[in-house]
Amino acid sequence: MITRILREEEQWKSDLVQAVCFEFPFDLKKAKNKKPEQPGDSKEARESSEKIKTGCYGCFADDNEQLLGSITVSHFTSCFDGHDVKMGGIGGVSTLPQWRRQRVIRRCFEQALADMYDQGFVLSSLYPFSTNYYRKFGYENNAGVWTWTVPFDALPAPLGDEGTVEQLLPGDDLTPLLEIYREFYKDCNLSVRRTVYDPSLVSENLLEQKRYIYLWRNREGKPEAFLIAKKTEEDVFDCSRSFLLKNGFLALNPQAMAGLFSFVKTSFSAYYKRIRFSVPEGIHPDSLFRESTGITCHWSYNGMLRIVNVREALRLCRCKGSGTVRLFVSDDMLPQNNGTWQVTFAPGRENLVEKVSGTDADISLPISALSALLCGPRSAEELPWMPEVQVHDPNAPLGQIFYRKMCQVMDLF
Repeated sequence: MITRILREEEQWKSDLVQAVCFEFPFDLKKAKNKKPEQPGDSKEARESSEKIKTGCYGCFADDNEQLLGSITVSHFTSCFDGHDVKMGGIGGVSTLPQWRRQRVIRRCFEQALADMYDQGFVLSSLYPFSTNYYRKFGYENNAGVWTWTVPFDALPAPLGDEGTVEQLLPGDDLTPLLEIYREFYKDCNLSVRRTVYDPSLVSENLLEQKRYIYLWRNREGKPEAFLIAKKTEEDVFDCSRSFLLKNGFLALNPQAMAGLFSFVKTSFSAYYKRIRFSVPEGIHPDSLFRESTGITCHWSYNGMLRIVNVREALRLCRCKGSGTVRLFVSDDMLPQNNGTWQVTFAPGRENLVEKVSGTDADISLPISALSALLCGPRSAEELPWMPEVQVHDPNAPLGQIFYRKMCQVMDLF
């Protein structure tokens, strides 16, 4: 087998493997003849055709022509403890059925992770079909997302003149959505640093899709919340976001969130009975609801995450106070990360990180556990519930380096 990056003219091969793997319609002749898209000259055309840099890693048969399986790595700039770092978003993981369980995808991950390490990536993220499968490659569950379905009867009453709502139609300026996104996620680990809120809102016909955008501004006219909604089921005003339904709901503060709720209740009660929306861990909208009867709340993981470069992640991580921690890290995919790492931290200066030998570690853990602990989905208080981790010195200042932080990826790849 041969593992390498696909050339542009070979992209149809990856598309074909995905079509077979995920059982969706595919026109082979059309795919082979497809030419690269050329962005237009206008600002809107550039935004709508803005492409994330990607690399497709394929595992080929020995003839170097037949593609057996592949994965795609999307290049993002993301937040990590107040720093901008490179993050690789993994998608399109697929193998032809006759080649499954023959280490095809492992070969792709080995090459992709090695390249990401060499190119200065610090993090990686993906949306799994199986948690256990991707743990083999060093990934661990990210933090959770709460999806609420709330009857209109439970929504707050109108707020009077606290703010105003406007509908954004095709051709309108969508910059306020980006401003709200940037403010909300400015210090959220793994969140992507966007230049456009969502290019598809420009390139797609939302009215034809029966999707609608509403923006809430405070008294001073500052945009502080928005929702993108579509009717689902019989009576649900659905603002949730998924691969099949790319809507949205975002509010910078409780007043703005209540403003959206009041608008929805006042304007749509004749057509809908419930609203559905998602918020990351740490956001608690239930205090805004007048009743709890009939409310449902579903919790799910926001994909999985992985540290690609341990040295760099330890150097950049935001620690509390001052101290020294020694961590023995094991990483089956990236041997550069293996060994005992000593981190010395203090307020007002960069962490000092060095690989040491002949020194006992305070804690031993696989890269998957380190990723969850350092990025924020897990904390030192949860170590007793992580059997893959061994704490050797219970007096080490682990809580100063491993603590809960907001950690979410809104981008889908």
